[in-house]
Amino acid sequence: MYKHILVPVAFDDDHDPAAALEATRKLAAPDAQVTLVHVMADVPGYAISYMPPGYSDELKRTLQASLDKLAEGFDNARGVLREGSPANEILALAEESGADCIVIASHRPGFGDYLIGSTAARVVRHAHCSVLVLR
Repeated sequence: MYKHILVPVAFDDDHDPAAALEATRKLAAPDAQVTLVHVMADVPGYAISYMPPGYSDELKRTLQASLDKLAEGFDNARGVLREGSPANEILALAEESGADCIVIASHRPGFGDYLIGSTAARVVRHAHCSVLVLR
């Protein structure tokens, strides 16, 4: 059983965090810390000018509220919102927080994933802890 599990969560139509959250419940020690993380990809500079004022702040508040709501399903959990490259931020947070397991969902790879690698694949290759990949 793991004492600190990191669970990356994507908020889009293609990802449902239910399976990852259920796996986390099964893998967690009774007093385990669970960290739910969402990584916001950097918005390209040319796109910023098309965003309404306050868009980024409102998006961050909404995403954090969604993470906090998911965290309520665990006794000892927190939601963390990061910005940057998803794989890099997940790996950095795992190191910073001392996570001993990462539970991450994967999707069927597309052509682009074969060239640059999916987030889950990069996490598996570079993590310094156990990684459970869900399909």
